[in-house]
Amino acid sequence: MKHLITFIYLLFSPLSLHALNIDENSSNLSILEHSLIYIDTNNSINSKNINHQEFISSPSDVISLGYVKNTALWIKVTLKNTSSKSISKILEYDNPTVEKLYFYDKNKTVKTGLLHLNANKNAVNPIIPLSFKAYETQTYYLKSYSRIKPTKVKLILWNELDFIKKESKSTMFYFVFVGIMLTLFIYNFMLFLFTKDRAYFFYIFYIFSIMFYNAFYSGRFSQYFTTQELTNYLLKANGSFTIMIVFSSLLFTQSFLETKKFNKLHKALNHMYWILPFLVILSYDAWIINASSHYVVLLIGLFIIYVAFYSLFKGVKQAKFYVLGWSIIVVSFMLIAFQWVLHYDLKDYNLTYVSEVAFILEALLFSIALAHRIKLSNKQLILFKNEEQVRLEAIVTQKTKALKTSLEEKDILYKELNHRIKNNLMMILSLLKLQIKRTENKETIGSLVVTKNRITSISNLYEMLLLNNTSLNVDTYPYVKGICQNIALNFSNKVNIHYEINYNLKIDNLIYLGLIVNELVTNSFKYAFDDDKGKIFITIKKDNSLVFVSIIDTGKGFQERRKNALGLSIVSILVEGQLEGKLTIDSKNSTKVFIEWNDENL
Repeated sequence: MKHLITFIYLLFSPLSLHALNIDENSSNLSILEHSLIYIDTNNSINSKNINHQEFISSPSDVISLGYVKNTALWIKVTLKNTSSKSISKILEYDNPTVEKLYFYDKNKTVKTGLLHLNANKNAVNPIIPLSFKAYETQTYYLKSYSRIKPTKVKLILWNELDFIKKESKSTMFYFVFVGIMLTLFIYNFMLFLFTKDRAYFFYIFYIFSIMFYNAFYSGRFSQYFTTQELTNYLLKANGSFTIMIVFSSLLFTQSFLETKKFNKLHKALNHMYWILPFLVILSYDAWIINASSHYVVLLIGLFIIYVAFYSLFKGVKQAKFYVLGWSIIVVSFMLIAFQWVLHYDLKDYNLTYVSEVAFILEALLFSIALAHRIKLSNKQLILFKNEEQVRLEAIVTQKTKALKTSLEEKDILYKELNHRIKNNLMMILSLLKLQIKRTENKETIGSLVVTKNRITSISNLYEMLLLNNTSLNVDTYPYVKGICQNIALNFSNKVNIHYEINYNLKIDNLIYLGLIVNELVTNSFKYAFDDDKGKIFITIKKDNSLVFVSIIDTGKGFQERRKNALGLSIVSILVEGQLEGKLTIDSKNSTKVFIEWNDENL
């Protein structure tokens, strides 16, 4: 009977007119639309005189005042336990970035929010535990104040178990988000290390900016890092987080879309770098601007999209990924930003994690775009190599044609030169032969014959070179034999010449050897044999780097004073001066001439 009387009293009392009925099953219940609100435009009301203020009914389940610098929002909540037993509930203030939140009831005052962090904070949003006795009605006052962040209110009543499930689900989703972003961060960082492409570096800077921004605005940073001094500083600099995203986006945009191709747009993007530092300074601690900085950032984001569309129109293939990714981000930012203006809550439309999903989709698209960039780079490299190969082949063909023409011209000149040299040598030999026929003095005839033979030895070598036009190598044996046969034609002596030639001399040395053989064999024919019979032995061989030449006859030899004759002087000059070799002559009984030189020195 006692409980029935109490229930009837509470049902018809003035307090019950604005009370929201709850029981043990009430959970995930929005209560703001069942509450009363009062807007303190001077932030001057306190808990002692709030009872004297005129509250009005809340028009919606979400109230957003936007960026109001010196305005507090008071909420009066009356809850009535309609069950016959005691119950416990959790009141969640669904805004992780509220700066100051005060909770008042008749027994206690709770301070929470970013400026009143709790060391034991175990939820993203501020929460307050409530207890009700059977059929008890409680009235609470909440004061929400944010000087820098926008003032937004949504109140949800939970059972403890349901709240834990909701928090677990939210935490799991957040760590999935962090895991995906970290994976993309590491993936693109490795690509940067291998490719050294600055676009990848700017992109990992962009990913870092997104993760830091999300950690602060989602309340995860203040949940896991409950240092009040650091939170106070980050709250004052919170406008810089959005600006940091835009800054990294500008760097990435210019590098990824190669905006240097579009001079005016590239300069416009460069000018925006000068705007961002002023936004950071002016928005710090809401000094001069606060909400305006976000609008400026939004305009820069829209301009970046315009640059992406322009690049796509101009044929930048990877711009299509960029356009789609940035469009997703801008749409999500607009949906979030317009919550404060149009007074709606994305959670009511199952868009709780719209920003996280947008960031993941954009990051995936940009990563695909960067991979596509590598593919395009490889194609361009292959195309460049092909074009370079074609260009080099054209150059080689042109140079080969020019070289062939030049060689043909030189061949004609060479043949003309050879023809003239051969004619000149033949003319000299003809003149010498003519002079020999007209001269009666035997001594003069002998000198002319020796001279003719010298020129003949050079002429023979020249003819052999002309016949062997594919190489400068001439066989030594036929050349030496030809010289000796030519000498023998000028004498009546029946001299047998024996050849032992086992090494082919270099062309330069062969010229000198021809002159040496001409002088020594001529001397043997003229002076060595009294009976017009004899033998001459010519040997040429090589041992390691030394070349040995010996010319030996079976004649009578000659006196010591004949060593200073002109022919032997010529031999000495050629051996010691040109071949840098050693000459040894033994003229006793027979004439033996030994010559040696180092073939590697020449």
